[in-house]
Amino acid sequence: MDRMVVAFANEEAQRRILRLVEAHGYSPAACCTAGAEVIRTVRKLGSAIVVCGFKLRDMTAGDLAADLHGTAVLLVVSSAANLDFCEGENLHKLATPISRSDFFATLDLLRQFEEKHLHHPPPKRREAEQALIRRAKELLMDVNRMTESEAHRFLQKRSMDAGLKMAETAQIVIDSYTR
Repeated sequence: MDRMVVAFANEEAQRRILRLVEAHGYSPAACCTAGAEVIRTVRKLGSAIVVCGFKLRDMTAGDLAADLHGTAVLLVVSSAANLDFCEGENLHKLATPISRSDFFATLDLLRQFEEKHLHHPPPKRREAEQALIRRAKELLMDVNRMTESEAHRFLQKRSMDAGLKMAETAQIVIDSYTR
C-alpha cells in the first residue's frame, strides 16, 4: 500500500505500527510525527490512508481528519478514553489493545474505500509553471550558489510560508533578480 502514512507523536508507537504493517507486506509512503507533515504528504500523494494516534505534535486526530476531509481516511489507534474525543466522517477508530486481525480487517476496508472514493491524482503543474520554477531555481543556483535541491527547498518553503503556489513564488524570485 503505497498511499499509507503512519503518524504518531510517540516514536516508539510509530515504530511498532510500522513494523506491524511492514511485516504484513505494506510499505507506507511516509512516517510523520506532526499533522502538518501528514497534510503535506497526503496532498503530494493525492489521497491516502493515515494510521495515527489520538494526538500528534501539533494537532489532534480530529483536527487532522477535518483538514484532510475528502482526501484521506484516518485510522486512529488509541485508548478507548481518547477515542471518545475523536470525531470525523473520514475517521475510523480502533481501541488499544488491538488484535492483528481487527487491525488488518479495518485497514483492508479503508484501503477499498480509499481506492474507490478518494483517489485523486496529485495536481500536475502546467508546462508554463514548470518553466517558471526551473528558471527561478536556475537564478537561485547562479546568484546564491545554491544546489538544485536547496533552491527547490527554498521555493517550497517560501511558498508554504506565504500561502502561495510554487509557480507564484518562482515568479516573485524571477522578478526580484531580473529588474
